[in-house]
Amino acid sequence: MNRTECEPYVEAVSNRLRKLTEANHSLAGLESLGDLFPRLLDLAKEVTDAEASSLMLYNPESQLLEFASVKDDVMGDRANDLLKSSVKLKMGEGIAGWVAQNREPVMIRDAQKDSRFSNQADNKSGFVTKTMLTVPLVHQEEILGVLNVLNSREKSFFDNEDLALLESFADLAAVAIVRSKLVEERIEQERLQAELRAAAKIQKLFWPKLPDLGEGSHVWAFSQPAASVGGDLYDVIPMPDESWLVYVADVAGKGLPAALIMAALSAKIRSEAPMHGEVDKLLANVNNAMYELMSEEGFFATTVLSKYWPRSGRVQTARAGHPHPMWVINHGCRELPKLGGIPLGVEFGTEYEKTEFVLSPGEAILFITDGVTEAENEQSELFGNDRLTDYFGVGSGPPWAEGLLERVGSWRGNAETNDDLTIVEIWRDPPR
Repeated sequence: MNRTECEPYVEAVSNRLRKLTEANHSLAGLESLGDLFPRLLDLAKEVTDAEASSLMLYNPESQLLEFASVKDDVMGDRANDLLKSSVKLKMGEGIAGWVAQNREPVMIRDAQKDSRFSNQADNKSGFVTKTMLTVPLVHQEEILGVLNVLNSREKSFFDNEDLALLESFADLAAVAIVRSKLVEERIEQERLQAELRAAAKIQKLFWPKLPDLGEGSHVWAFSQPAASVGGDLYDVIPMPDESWLVYVADVAGKGLPAALIMAALSAKIRSEAPMHGEVDKLLANVNNAMYELMSEEGFFATTVLSKYWPRSGRVQTARAGHPHPMWVINHGCRELPKLGGIPLGVEFGTEYEKTEFVLSPGEAILFITDGVTEAENEQSELFGNDRLTDYFGVGSGPPWAEGLLERVGSWRGNAETNDDLTIVEIWRDPPR
């Protein structure tokens, strides 16, 4: 081949490289998939001089190819809307399905005569496919979808040079799609983290400012969610009969959904509390009021609820599937009567039991969630009930809660927090 004969070939190769370089620069500046897809298809039409182009992405969940974007000079946006909403192809179905399944490009000179051709898109859009190129979009052995260009403008059909050009362009497009997906995932993660930080700040507003109980009685509380937000809650509420309503609850689950249920439960207990003098009746009414919301969403909450009279030390307690309070006397725990009662939100019309006792000077009552006993160390061992009761034999109190929290933290070590943890303690000063 002499120099004169080589010139058209060299010019064609140079033109191809120029187009690919321009396409690469253009795609590199786009981060949003919404911006990327239309530009990608404009470039595909441009580098192959085609009448129309389309991008179909593979959905691993449905195992179908779905139109992501369409560029048609005749139909315009109408074709894009029609095909995205109504046409999906199985793997192996139509030219696009065959290419995706076999991961091989095809060049069709007469689409209407090819047995693999599916006319679904043509029937929906009114476009008539004559000749086409379809190439797979593959990234690191993963099929992303297929890229189609339809009807060569200046030629009767596409040729091998067009195919080679579109294959090279598809490699650029696959990288651009993966990059854009990663950018969008990062942005979504950043948005979610910002929302969780805001939710955590809001949740802290639900923790009450601990009151001075008076009469030589005191209260201490701590709550730590396993995630940014959690489903544990506690409150100390003044009652009309000079008692304090003290409770700890644990909404099943973690994160934002549990926190939203927690907020609703907190509001409901506060609204119901002044209307019920007995803790078992209060629990029953809160359960009925929350049942529909919690059961429909598959949530439930364990709760232990007490009324405490600082002047006498009288305590009235009921529970709904929650760990019993710890009644601490002389470096030991006195066992409370076993109280029945299923968690809130499980069954409408549930009745609850209550018990009463007197907290003497120097004694304490601790309300905990199972984040204490189920705290895991680096060997995935639980803190457990035995270590909990053993602590009161060697700890210094009252108050006991801060030391208990330190003991659980030492047990956990560098292990991640696996559950929300809450401790509330009421104690009376020792006799002088």
